[in-house]
Amino acid sequence: MMKPDQLQSWVERALPGEDVVYSEGTRPGRDIGEAVRGLHAAGLVTMRMKRGSSGFRFIAVRQPDPAPVAREHRGPSHRGRFVKRPTGRRCAERLIYKLLVEAAKRDLPCPTNAELSARVGLSGAVAASYRMRRLVASGDIIIEEPSPLERRVVTIVASGKQTRRAML
Repeated sequence: MMKPDQLQSWVERALPGEDVVYSEGTRPGRDIGEAVRGLHAAGLVTMRMKRGSSGFRFIAVRQPDPAPVAREHRGPSHRGRFVKRPTGRRCAERLIYKLLVEAAKRDLPCPTNAELSARVGLSGAVAASYRMRRLVASGDIIIEEPSPLERRVVTIVASGKQTRRAML
C-alpha cells in the first residue's frame, strides 16, 4: 500500500495518463484515501477501481494540470466574474508549441502525438498531429522523421534548438 507522501511525489512527476495502484483490498486505508480524494478534488487525478484476486485494486490516473482561472474585469457591472481557459485550435497550438520549446531547451526527445494530446487535453493523437502540421505550415517548427523506429526531431525556428533523437 502506498503512503500519502509517496502518492504526492508520484503526482508531481507523473505525466497525464499515467496510473498507479495506490491500494489493494476491500477498501483503501483512511490516510491514503483522504490523500487521493484531495488530489481528485484538485483535478490532478481520477480514481478507478478494478477487481483483482484479493479484492479490488484502487488506481489513481494522472490528469493534465488544471487550467488557472483568469479574472475578467470590464468595469463595475462585471466585477468578480471569472472566465474559463480559452479554447480553440490556436490555444492548443500555443500549448503544444510551448511543450516543444521546453523539450528542445531541456534536450529531451520530441513527445509523440498521443503524449501531446494527453498533456494538452485534446481528443486524441489525430488532433495533436493536426496542430503539429499547422505549426509547420506557420513556419514555427521544422520536423525531421529519421525512421519509423525513431521519434521525430523538431527544430524550433525561433531559437534553432532541436529535440533529441531517440527510439520509440
